[in-house]
Amino acid sequence: MKLWAHRGSGKGALENTLKGFQTALDNGFDAVEFDVMLTADGHAFVHHDWVMGRCAQSVDPALAGTDSVTRFDSLRASDLRHYSVAGEPVPRLVEVLDWCLQHNISANVELKATDPANARQLGQVVRQQVEACTLEQQAHIRQHWLFSSFYHASLLPLQGLTLAVLYEAFPDDWVLHADALGAQAVHLHWSAVDATVVRRIHTSGRQVRVYTVNDEDTLRTLAALGVDGAFTDRMAFGRHSF
Repeated sequence: MKLWAHRGSGKGALENTLKGFQTALDNGFDAVEFDVMLTADGHAFVHHDWVMGRCAQSVDPALAGTDSVTRFDSLRASDLRHYSVAGEPVPRLVEVLDWCLQHNISANVELKATDPANARQLGQVVRQQVEACTLEQQAHIRQHWLFSSFYHASLLPLQGLTLAVLYEAFPDDWVLHADALGAQAVHLHWSAVDATVVRRIHTSGRQVRVYTVNDEDTLRTLAALGVDGAFTDRMAFGRHSF
């Protein structure tokens, strides 16, 4: 079973930061997962939450005291945002692309549309940034990277890359969505997976990966079921085999 470092270094002060990705690499991971959103003016940046305050805050005085209600899609790329604990900048997607390619590390890019209305635009921006890479880098991305989303419209512009439809629970119509997108994998919450689910997905010729597994016994059970990959917050798992 292949393990992916969830949000780079797991949930916390360094999640979705370059320093967090380096932490994963230092702990033996060769694959990271991270989240991508858009600013209101269409710039892709790496962050998980739709509201400010938990792990990032703006240093723009005009936004002081509004962290709990300010949506990132109301901000501009010129706003300077820092992680409140580590002082680590919130990176743009292009910075993370460059870092992963420089370190030859695989990535799962989860596209997190802040609104259904901009879901497709997010996919288009991500596609543009992939196509801005060299041909050699694009070949590496096609072979080693995954692109997933709960908003399947975000994946439409990314057809031809390795796609995964993302769900919390396993829906009855999953194969219709996967076929429509040409998705090669299904990503589920680990609690939604059993032997029947794994068999159905594998029978369709697709892989199954699960999030977010932080218990060693659970990982071993899922591996025994034939699950192909798992996302974890536990940096200690980077040097283990499951």
